[in-house]
Amino acid sequence: MILSYANSLLLVAVNIFLTPFLIKSLGDSEYGVYQMMSSFAGYLVLINFGTGTVMTRYVSIALANKDKKSEKNYIATCLVITATLGLIILIAAMVLYAFIESIYSNSMTTEQIEKAKVLYLFVAGNVFVTLIAQTFQGVINAYEKFAVNNLWQILRTFLKAFLIVLLFSFKTDSVIIVGVDLVLSVALLIFNVCYLVFPLKVRWKLYSFDKEIFTSSLLFALAVFLQSIVNQVNTKVDITVLGIMIGPESTTRYSVAMQVFSVFSSVSTAAMAVFLPKFSRMFASKKPDGEAITKAMIAPSRVQTLASGAVLCGFLLCGRDFINVWVGEEYAFSWIIAIIVMIPYFLVYFNGVIVSVLDAMNKRLVRSVVLAGVAVFNVGLTVLLVHLFGEIGAPVGTAIATLAGSVIVMNIYYVKTLGIKFKLLCSQVLKGILPSLLLASAVSLPFALTLDTNLKGLLIKGSVFTVSLLVCLFWFGFNKEEKSFISGIIKRRK
Repeated sequence: MILSYANSLLLVAVNIFLTPFLIKSLGDSEYGVYQMMSSFAGYLVLINFGTGTVMTRYVSIALANKDKKSEKNYIATCLVITATLGLIILIAAMVLYAFIESIYSNSMTTEQIEKAKVLYLFVAGNVFVTLIAQTFQGVINAYEKFAVNNLWQILRTFLKAFLIVLLFSFKTDSVIIVGVDLVLSVALLIFNVCYLVFPLKVRWKLYSFDKEIFTSSLLFALAVFLQSIVNQVNTKVDITVLGIMIGPESTTRYSVAMQVFSVFSSVSTAAMAVFLPKFSRMFASKKPDGEAITKAMIAPSRVQTLASGAVLCGFLLCGRDFINVWVGEEYAFSWIIAIIVMIPYFLVYFNGVIVSVLDAMNKRLVRSVVLAGVAVFNVGLTVLLVHLFGEIGAPVGTAIATLAGSVIVMNIYYVKTLGIKFKLLCSQVLKGILPSLLLASAVSLPFALTLDTNLKGLLIKGSVFTVSLLVCLFWFGFNKEEKSFISGIIKRRK
């Protein structure tokens, strides 16, 4: 989990550095072509039906039952499914490739279209290789070798930035970016296969095509596919509506806010995948009741609540300074937009580990259907509020839709269907953490109100909040198990 958070923070830091470097090196025109092709080929990701998660779930069940034959058959079945999906991705990629010229003929020159085609092939190839690599990565996660995957991701982040900067010193070309991505994805695939075959000694053999896995995978794939569409709608609807109804300046401000939100989201959800094998084994050995599920959710939910709460409170206090230092005072309104969107998602991430519970129980589809309804509601509400209140209506519409669907409706479903003890979950998760966040914010508030909004103010406010939060957590925020875990790490380091 520590490595997951470290990788998320590293990725944020690298992107903050790399984005202005690439824009300055390539120029607005070529960088724009690169972004357009990344977005265009990104729709192929919708065909990635969560094969890695399916693999993790079924291999975890086989390991819990100590059934080597089933394990081999599960892996082989999932690989057949992955190969089929890979073929679909390749066909879809070729179809999209044929339409590049006609789609972008009015917005690109002939030279730009030729460059776009090359970029697209690399990006599409990367999507295909990543699909295969993630399937093998699912087996590694089932064996709970999370440190291996996370260390590789950290290494990949470093290598990507280093190789791009190094190669740009010889030639500035956007093809280098997608080329580096593809090479690192191939390296990841090779590493995953070698790690499974040699250190873990994992084997796979198709004794019979498992219809249960296929049916289960089909339902899960539908849920993931629907979720991918929902994510695309929720992340694009506000920008699209603002662009049509207000103008390009508003979409730029909203895009800046969404980059901040992506940091908040990645930090808040970094460790979620760690718990899927645990819940899969839990449901393989017995059928736990709602109270047992609730108690199993408490520890990971405390981690996620602390992570998301720290980012939210820190951004409330220091976010305006960060926006001013990063992109300039003219984007100060992005701070308000980001806060409006982040607050309801803090409530979503409070018990976000429930997604792993649903995956373990193969009940993700209901959640995806509900969120699809929320996405439709979000579109209509955003159009109405932007018409009535202007730019501020877009984030408000998203916040209201998120609260109504992802928070209220879904938590009612969790309580009624899964038997989650919501009062018990809230009392145990928020105990110590919420008071620590509130007290640290109160201590930092005078500094936030009186210091100037510049780099110096950002450093002072951020330092005061960080130190105050750490003192509060070690004083009364952490429970006995958490303090014991931290002291154990310190002793091992010594």
